[in-house]
Amino acid sequence: MTEQDTRTQILLAATAVFAEKGFAKASMNDIVRASGLSKGGVYWHFKSKDELVTAVFDAFFAGQISYLDDILAGEETAQEKLLRFTHESAAALAELAAQFPSSLEFYALAARHDSLKEELSYYFYQYQERITGLIAQGIAAGEWRDVPAEETARTFISLFEGVLLVWSILPGTFALDQQLETAVTLFLSGLQANGGNIP
Repeated sequence: MTEQDTRTQILLAATAVFAEKGFAKASMNDIVRASGLSKGGVYWHFKSKDELVTAVFDAFFAGQISYLDDILAGEETAQEKLLRFTHESAAALAELAAQFPSSLEFYALAARHDSLKEELSYYFYQYQERITGLIAQGIAAGEWRDVPAEETARTFISLFEGVLLVWSILPGTFALDQQLETAVTLFLSGLQANGGNIP
């Protein structure tokens, strides 16, 4: 088994344990048992539970950034790209939210641990940079009215985070993916250059 195979085995075990017990209640001993490896073998790759939490979410966010880059490289209009990203991301977030404990717990961890907060900050700026470019593309093409691109990108990201936060507080009261798409449709209606309708 290669080093990467071992790391992947540990991450899969950690993901299963976090999904079952939550971040706070899961222990490194639980993860060691689930991995089938020795304690030394697990600690060789990950020194703490926080490192494992960071690695699990790093894989998710890195995948989302890669997917966004693929969309941005396409030939669609800026609006089509944003709607496509919303649809696909909403589905991925709904799946992630069903698999893991409340995002409230995740944000609580991030508030207490600098390494996880730094990881979130890194991906926030990665998203912001790309969405800012997409907003600028839509403005330049005449799809959207002239608005501050960076501030508008932060607003778009905040919509996602806000809907996810409300869903975390009131799980089961609405469909996360549908609410995200509704929020973005309303957001886009405010960007329309000529008062047009969202397809």
